[in-house]
Amino acid sequence: MDLQSIIILLYNDIIRFYHSNLFLVLKVLLGIYTLVLFVDIVLLLVQRGIRGNMREMFTGMDVPVEITSKKKKMKEKWGKIRQRLDSPNETEYKVAIIEADDIIDALVAGLGYAGKNFSERLDNIPDTQIANIEGMRQAHEVRNRIIHDDKFTLSREDADIALGQYEELLRHFQVID
Repeated sequence: MDLQSIIILLYNDIIRFYHSNLFLVLKVLLGIYTLVLFVDIVLLLVQRGIRGNMREMFTGMDVPVEITSKKKKMKEKWGKIRQRLDSPNETEYKVAIIEADDIIDALVAGLGYAGKNFSERLDNIPDTQIANIEGMRQAHEVRNRIIHDDKFTLSREDADIALGQYEELLRHFQVID
């Protein structure tokens, strides 16, 4: 027997096996097995919470929906806060800081950090996890002084610095450009 005859015989045996009942049974069993695996994967994802897993897969961490899917709305809110600094009125600066602090507080809470208030949540964030954590603490301190000290005065420059600290977090998560 030469090589060509062996190849032809092997080819004919493979074709016969492909059209045999045994191969049909194997195809059906493998199809059922594949379906079971697919259903298992879907059930595991549902059990673990697919939304968080998908956000974590795309962003590297389970970030709030506001950051990933509502960027346009967040940019508009931030734009309105920034417009308050165009006013010559100091009250507008204070309102801008309070509104910015509320937005960032909601985002930090959405990241899953424990605490009754923003100060406690900031204290629970490891220094290495958010790039500008110290700047956020300083900006939050400005907000606390606005709320608790009636005689506190806020210049436009100080308000701009405080908003810049919050803005850095939003840039880190690519909410604003």
